[in-house]
Amino acid sequence: MNILVLGGGGREHAICWAVRKSRKCRSLFCIPGNAGISEIAVCKNLDLNKKNELIKFCKKQEIDLVIIGPEQFLEDGLSDYIRSKGIPVFGPSKKASKLESSKSFAKRFLIKNKINTAKYKEFKSFNSAVHYVSVTKYPIVIKADGLAAGKGVIICRNKREAINGLDEIMKKKKFGSAGKKVIIEEYLSGFEVSYFAFFDKNGFAKLGYALDHKRAFNNDEGPNTGGMGCFSPTRKMTKKIQNQIEKKILIPTSLGLKKDKLVYRGILFFGLMITSQGPFVIEYNVRFGDPECQTLLRNLQTDILKIIDYNLKDRLSDLTIRNKKQSVVCVVVASKGYPGNYKKNKVISNLSKAQSIKGVEIFHAGTALKKEKVISSGGRVLAVTAQGNSIVHARKIAYKAVEAIGWKEGFFRNDIGQKNA
Repeated sequence: MNILVLGGGGREHAICWAVRKSRKCRSLFCIPGNAGISEIAVCKNLDLNKKNELIKFCKKQEIDLVIIGPEQFLEDGLSDYIRSKGIPVFGPSKKASKLESSKSFAKRFLIKNKINTAKYKEFKSFNSAVHYVSVTKYPIVIKADGLAAGKGVIICRNKREAINGLDEIMKKKKFGSAGKKVIIEEYLSGFEVSYFAFFDKNGFAKLGYALDHKRAFNNDEGPNTGGMGCFSPTRKMTKKIQNQIEKKILIPTSLGLKKDKLVYRGILFFGLMITSQGPFVIEYNVRFGDPECQTLLRNLQTDILKIIDYNLKDRLSDLTIRNKKQSVVCVVVASKGYPGNYKKNKVISNLSKAQSIKGVEIFHAGTALKKEKVISSGGRVLAVTAQGNSIVHARKIAYKAVEAIGWKEGFFRNDIGQKNA
């Protein structure tokens, strides 16, 4: 098969890495790709706003399958367009993608299908939202309704923090049009899990879960980011909890998609809070997480192209996905200043030295090539993953690799997986 992956982050590097391992893969392309992806795929820098150019490329290269990585492409309806041209595509429809691109749409879907989620109110008016936070109980969670690159969530402990949060989102438009409407939720206590399953019109196949670290700095301090690292598995995810997730969340989600005629062929990411009352859905994401993707694909034993083949044929119910029984820790190395202002074009050395450590796989995110040297081109730059016999073992290997890179213009959290270990 000739495969095209759309995107240029760490998630897409991991997808390309998994696809390249498949015997079904004949040739692999990526638009736009990055420095790491260019080592295993042919990278092209096409303007994806010119959809006809993308289709021309697909036909010229005889592309058999397009895999869409980023959520923005899905919200823009790119999967529908590619599918309409007769090219198989892995990624849900624009309508189904509203599960991520509109928090209010997702909330209504959850409530309609009797899936546990936090109580909430939605507001288009800044003044109405301010009035509500002046009389409600705390803590609360304020969310931008639209896509905000995983950063549009503010936990507020008091009225002052809430009004500041509303001002940032609705008045100062920190997240652009994503903040035209906000969701204000009750705060749920427990531990967060990112859970993944492939969905089609007839059912689903479970991939697994990871625990993400969203805050920029150690001890979960600092601003929210797209994710500074994650690990899998954890002792806290008992069989009882996993059975509850399947029964109370996965099955009713599948039935709800079918009932609402939402065309879903792709991965579905459940942001869950595991509470004393069981699992609650915090959010849906209609694509792989980043860095969860890098973590989970390290352990995937089943051929990813086999999974996608079953997915596109609506046969996922016939498939059991197999994973290695290993622990994986992923540490993100980011540019200093992220998620705020940061400098680009900084040379990164010693990657081959770190990559040569047994159990390590480094996935590139914000990187580019300049005069045959790898340079930084984004906020999150590298996802350093390590497999081990335990989280303690995997952590040791991951941090050995991070230290071997020794990139002075970057920073990382040194407590990824520590609580579990």
